[in-house]
Amino acid sequence: MKTLLAATLLLVAGAAVAATPQQDWKAGIADQNVSYAQKPHAMLKIQDSAYIGEGQAAVLTGRKGDAASWRWARSGSGALTASIKGGKLSVSKAGDITRGIAIDSGIDVVGQPTQVAAGIQGWRLFVFNQDASAAKAFTGVSYYPYDAAFRVAAKFTLDAKLPPRVFRTSRGTDKQFFHAGDARFTLKGKQVALPFYTDSNRPGDIREISAFFTDGLTGKGAYGAGRYVDVADFGKFPPAGVTIDFNNAYNPNCARSAHFTCPVAVDAIPLDVTAGERDPHRVH
Repeated sequence: MKTLLAATLLLVAGAAVAATPQQDWKAGIADQNVSYAQKPHAMLKIQDSAYIGEGQAAVLTGRKGDAASWRWARSGSGALTASIKGGKLSVSKAGDITRGIAIDSGIDVVGQPTQVAAGIQGWRLFVFNQDASAAKAFTGVSYYPYDAAFRVAAKFTLDAKLPPRVFRTSRGTDKQFFHAGDARFTLKGKQVALPFYTDSNRPGDIREISAFFTDGLTGKGAYGAGRYVDVADFGKFPPAGVTIDFNNAYNPNCARSAHFTCPVAVDAIPLDVTAGERDPHRVH
C-alpha cells in the first residue's frame, strides 16, 4: 500500500497556503514519474528479483563488467547470498541491504521485508541496473483529466473485528490484509459501498486504508487487474467519514514491472471511473 500524494503548500504573498486537490494531484503525478524511472532505486531499473521465506536462500550470480548478467539463483555460489533462518535475514556481503549494496558498476541489490504468502513474512530482493532500458524508455504515466466529481465524501462503517482477507496476487501467490470497513457514498448518481483494507489489525497502528477496485473501464482503458486508491490523514482510527479522491487512483506496480506481487482487485464499482491512472499498455 502506498499513498500516492503528499499534501503540498504554496507560498502566496509570503504566506503558506494549502494547495488545492487538483494541484496536489499534479504534484503527485510529477513525483510518480520521478519515482518510476529517475531515482537510483526506481521501479523501472529493477533487473531481477527473488522472494525468499524461512529456510530459503537467493544467490546473486553474474560477471563483473557485464551489467545485464546479474541475476538471482536459488543455489550455488555467487557474489552475494541472502538467506533467512529463524526469521532473520543474513547477507554474505557487508553493507545495509535495505539501502543498497554495490555489486558492479551501476549494479546494486536492495532487500525489503514483504509477505511471501498470506500473512507470512519474508524478503524480496531486487537487482537494480542504472542503465536499464525500461527506465530510459519511460515517457511518463497517463491519467484521465482531473474531474472534481470523482472526489467524494463517504461515510465509513468500521468492521470492528478487522478480519483477515486473502487476495490472489499477480505472481500467483497470496497476500493478506485486514478488512478495515466499508466506505459508502454516491458517485455519479449511484450508491456505492467500497471495502477498505489495511496492513494491521491493531487499530492504534492504522494510519492509512486502501481499496483495490475494478470498474466499468477495467480492461477497457483502465488496467485489467484493477486500481488502488488510498485514504490517509483521517486522524484517529476509525474515522466517521473519509474523503476519497478517485483522481488519485493508481495502478499497482505490477502494471509496469513483473518483479512485484500485487493483489488482484475483486471489489467492483458499478460504473465507469473516468478518473485516475490509465492502462499503461494502451495508447491514450
